[in-house]
Amino acid sequence: MIFIKTYKYRAYPTKAQITCIENQFSMCRHLYNWALADRIWLYENHGVSIDYNSQQNELPLIKNEKPWYKSVHSQVLQNVLKRLDLAYKAFFRRIKEGSGAVGFPRFKKFKQWNSITYPQYSIVPKSNTIKVPKIGALKIVLHRDLPDDSKVKTLSVIKEAGKWFVCFSFEHELEIEPKQNSALTSIGIDLGLNDFYYDSNGDSVKTPKFFRQSQKKLAKLQLKLSKAKKGSKRYQKLLRALQKCHYRIKCKRQDFHHKTANNLLSKIDVLVVEKLTVKNMSRKPKAKKDPESEGFLINGASAKAGLNKSILDAGWSNFLLLLKYKSEQLGKEIVSVNPAYTSQMCSGCGEISKKTLAIRTHKCLNCGLVLNRDHNAAINILRLGLKSLGSTQEASSIALA
Repeated sequence: MIFIKTYKYRAYPTKAQITCIENQFSMCRHLYNWALADRIWLYENHGVSIDYNSQQNELPLIKNEKPWYKSVHSQVLQNVLKRLDLAYKAFFRRIKEGSGAVGFPRFKKFKQWNSITYPQYSIVPKSNTIKVPKIGALKIVLHRDLPDDSKVKTLSVIKEAGKWFVCFSFEHELEIEPKQNSALTSIGIDLGLNDFYYDSNGDSVKTPKFFRQSQKKLAKLQLKLSKAKKGSKRYQKLLRALQKCHYRIKCKRQDFHHKTANNLLSKIDVLVVEKLTVKNMSRKPKAKKDPESEGFLINGASAKAGLNKSILDAGWSNFLLLLKYKSEQLGKEIVSVNPAYTSQMCSGCGEISKKTLAIRTHKCLNCGLVLNRDHNAAINILRLGLKSLGSTQEASSIALA
């Protein structure tokens, strides 16, 4: 089976290279904004919709009119127009699906462009120096080698919170040996906010809450930034500090997700998870108009805002995505089930007993089973997953084994 993977390496460009790359960022941003404005103008004035090929064919004319664009590799410029085309296609797809916020492509503001991509880069890095077109010999930290049979497809140069990185996307072929059904081990997990997950065997992992831990620091930096003069040296310094703080939170969360996913998949062959739509779960509640006045009724938006913040801080979507691609490479199976009533249903007798989120212990009045709420839900999730696979193995017997 062929997988597309991406390896990320730290880069250390020289001062001259930094100036060169940042100039390319600026020109890519201008090209993106010009192409977006061109599409909008043609549609509003002539009712004409143009595509990527039409705009890509205009690149030679743009280079003749603006010679400084010749300092940017042609494939990088083509990739900029491709990004805009993908943004348009995603916009029309969301309209077709009837999404609430369709999100029309926006113009990029100053310093909002922080990456360039070479779509046909095929050089495999063998040392701590790589050759990048229009940039030169770029120093990187090759902390791990690409697989011997890998075929490099693209190269991206990225700036994140003042740090530079290069990303190699490549194709890699893996041979996966399927296991016999009789030898498969299964487990179900219930994702939560107090415990990041609770499995059907009764094991759990606490939620680290990285954003919550840094919330006070972020608030102080944001307050100072709001008082600083926009564009001043102090403003730029505070902005970099704020970006670095967010970057550290992101890195900690990603590290936790990777380690947790690796540890979980090392124990089992079949993992049953909830089919979650985090975007819908973290939506703001709709405003409730007061029929007797022109005002609005209390709709619990303040409490929901705190809950939404915790949901997004946990990063369930990213964790489930990591589980999916890691399981494919390891030959494991991920089963997603509808989580409806898994917390309310008794895993012992199937009786439904409604509980609020504040009730953390499941107590069945019918059979007398007492379990942690999330443990009970994990057993039900496992049972649903095994049922969908056609397995005769009972989830309750696994949990109590």
